[in-house]
Amino acid sequence: MKKYSGVLVLLLINIMLIGAEKGPNLIPQKADKVANYWCTWYAQNYWIGRGTDLNDLKGVTNSAAREEINYHTLFNPKDGWASTYLDKESRKDYIFLIDHGWQSKRKEEYIAGGGPFFNMITDPRDFAEYAHLEPKERLKKFNEDIKALGWDSLGLWTRGNINEKQARTFVEWSKYAGIKYWKIDGGNDGGKYFSYKVKQEIYPELVLEYITGSGGNINPKWNQKLDSYPSTYEFGGSTQRPMLSMVKNTDVFRTYDASPLMMSVTTLRRTHDILKQTQQQQENIALLNVQDDCNIAVGLGVLVASKRHPNMGERTLKGQDLHHQLSGPRLMQKRWDEVKRFGRWARIAPAFAAGEGTYLYSKNELVDRCVFTPWDTWAAGTYGKMVSQSAPAIMARNMPLAIVEAGEHAPYVCTSRYPNGATGIATEGRVTPENRWFEPRAKVTVKIKDASKPIAIVGRYKELVLEFADELSGLDQVWAQDLLADHSEDIKNKVKISANRLIISGALIDEIGTSSATPGDLSVPGMILSLSGKNLPVWGSDYTPKVKLETAPKAKFVKTKGFSGPASIQKNNYGHLVSSSESNKISYALKKLPQSFSSGKVTIQWKMKDANSGAATRNGFLVVSSDEDSLSSVLAGAWTGSKQMTVFEGLGGHHKVAKPAFNPGAEMNCRLQIDLDKRSAEMTVNGVTSKILFSESMTSISYVGFAVKGAKTSFSKLKISRE
Repeated sequence: MKKYSGVLVLLLINIMLIGAEKGPNLIPQKADKVANYWCTWYAQNYWIGRGTDLNDLKGVTNSAAREEINYHTLFNPKDGWASTYLDKESRKDYIFLIDHGWQSKRKEEYIAGGGPFFNMITDPRDFAEYAHLEPKERLKKFNEDIKALGWDSLGLWTRGNINEKQARTFVEWSKYAGIKYWKIDGGNDGGKYFSYKVKQEIYPELVLEYITGSGGNINPKWNQKLDSYPSTYEFGGSTQRPMLSMVKNTDVFRTYDASPLMMSVTTLRRTHDILKQTQQQQENIALLNVQDDCNIAVGLGVLVASKRHPNMGERTLKGQDLHHQLSGPRLMQKRWDEVKRFGRWARIAPAFAAGEGTYLYSKNELVDRCVFTPWDTWAAGTYGKMVSQSAPAIMARNMPLAIVEAGEHAPYVCTSRYPNGATGIATEGRVTPENRWFEPRAKVTVKIKDASKPIAIVGRYKELVLEFADELSGLDQVWAQDLLADHSEDIKNKVKISANRLIISGALIDEIGTSSATPGDLSVPGMILSLSGKNLPVWGSDYTPKVKLETAPKAKFVKTKGFSGPASIQKNNYGHLVSSSESNKISYALKKLPQSFSSGKVTIQWKMKDANSGAATRNGFLVVSSDEDSLSSVLAGAWTGSKQMTVFEGLGGHHKVAKPAFNPGAEMNCRLQIDLDKRSAEMTVNGVTSKILFSESMTSISYVGFAVKGAKTSFSKLKISRE
């Protein structure tokens, strides 16, 4: 008996060893080309007042964040962003992109010209270690230092317009230094795209990213209760035309910043509004970049600009952690594994252009909403208000829509068939007033064109059903691997195979997709599946759906030749008479500009006067706005009754700014200069000047108009010029 027991034990050990045998590594060692990046901007913002408890938000500004980037914050071994963020294996999947503030601020140092944010001169004070070198040598040494830490290369942030000669110099510097990526955060050289034109000629390896802005970090009409919340990229939206121009004329178009609480739904809607217009048109060459939503990126075949960092509790506002870019219970600071997993997936399936293939979406939209607080965003106009955003429930590129069966709350579901045949499947979480982040599960059924190609599965599921063209009778193994692991395992005996369907339980996805997770990391599961066998089924030409291109709907009627808004507006001999009986809020009338401005200096001159000099309430304001509802706006004008002039951000911002005294006289001569690169607004009325800095909420001037608060005021015709 003892003899047989010993044999049985040895047999069991052998069986266990065989069962634990490692399968093939399904992930390549490196990508052919890297275009995803990690960016310093969120860390720069968090470093403002780091180590303190703030009493208010006055010092938390764009200009303050610019001052937080330097050699020490990047390279110090204790908590340097380049030296400590991500592990070395993962860094090779990302460019390390230095954001706003790395360039010289002194005009006399711009040896090739350009502006304060587009001169390519590494600041000799912030980066004294490179100060002794010539500009291109500084960039080369900077790039070498970044690459020595394991990152793919150094990427550069810029903003503004340059001429063709300057573009040629800067591209030549980048070529010499081995710089592979520019993030151009506003400006397209007046529609001439000099940088793109030159780099295509002498350094096509350089990837250029452009943006139009998007009316703020949330999509318009967020304060209304609607069934749908289109972005500014939608047909007829304020940035639709410049977006389409950029998608045709550059390498990457970024969908722009989104509020952390609504990051996924806001970004999904923007991506949807772009893809439905750009699909099946080869001239739309740009890849889309969806900011820091790595899960969406797997499901939609796009790039990411990761900006998250692990720091928490190091800066507070009245005792509570303050991070306007990474706030909320989603805790992005503890979701680094999904960044690493996406980087590895991009080695297998690179992002593809906005015009490549078909795009489908469900007519059903999901609406996310919750109340924002001062800890959640820099957009002060949202504090204490319910914010709503929406996106299609299901989205698909180059493949049929998934079928989703869910309970009370469904996840967002995105699927894509990549040009190399791989499939990306992703679910994403939701936001409600009661629960500001949760990850609902659903049964999701997805048709797979080619059973022999890799499949990425990201997110949480009740059950995932993969449907193939025919029975899986020749199937030998079902290899599955956490995207963080270095080997796969055969899970054929753990899945259900029924005719042409392979069914994976949500519990198994959780198990495999987090088997190599970092302890304490909150990322959703992420895994890769690969089937091996004989005669694996492939769908025919009927797999890819035929999608009719959408066209713009008929424009809605608006009053007073293009002006719309709650204020009353009518023409008079002076120009326009604007009035409102609402004494408790500012009412406006806005008109869409023929062309949006997203960079440079915009100057507006006008005159205004009280319609009734004896009225108890007298005031008037010019409004420049990114959106038609003046939610992301700057107002400039006067409280003529109290002889005070003013310039402020947002409809409710007049309570927070200085109001210098002035003499309105019978008529006010007004001049407003907006610097979209420096985010400043300077207003002069009858010789008295006031200046403010405004936030990233107003990303463009797409609408202009007038406003009053319980008053009646006449405004002259506007004179608008741009530098």
